[in-house]
Amino acid sequence: MKIKFSLLLIFVATLFACNQDEKDPYFNILGYWEIAAVTNSWTGEVTSGDQLNFSERYIFNDDSTFIKFSNKNHKYGQLYEEPAQALGTYEMKLIEDSSNVFELKLTFETNMGMAVSCGGDTEYLVLTKENKLMNTGWAACDGPSFTYQK
Repeated sequence: MKIKFSLLLIFVATLFACNQDEKDPYFNILGYWEIAAVTNSWTGEVTSGDQLNFSERYIFNDDSTFIKFSNKNHKYGQLYEEPAQALGTYEMKLIEDSSNVFELKLTFETNMGMAVSCGGDTEYLVLTKENKLMNTGWAACDGPSFTYQK
């Protein structure tokens, strides 16, 4: 009787395991993303690590909200004494290409001047298959692009 019950238990556990959605936990946008590199769109020069003179981070929540922190005013190149923060919502769209997984559309609801774009209160970021978050919003208008990592 114990053997039959054990076999039935294993069968049921296997059945439930097979019915769960296949999700790759590697590509998860939720959590903290720190600035890792800045790339000059004109020269391709990359500044990273200790060479960066500022800190910046995104926090993505599971309710489709985000918080962005930065201690640098990118428009004027000045450092803030206290980090500024912006709040907003994000939408994710699956991308079907060889190097990217998701595109994120961030809509800023506060401190809209922190949005990295050539105008407006919206940022577009891409999650790469290398699990990096890329923000090329200013590259279109000859500014730098930003890379973030968990």
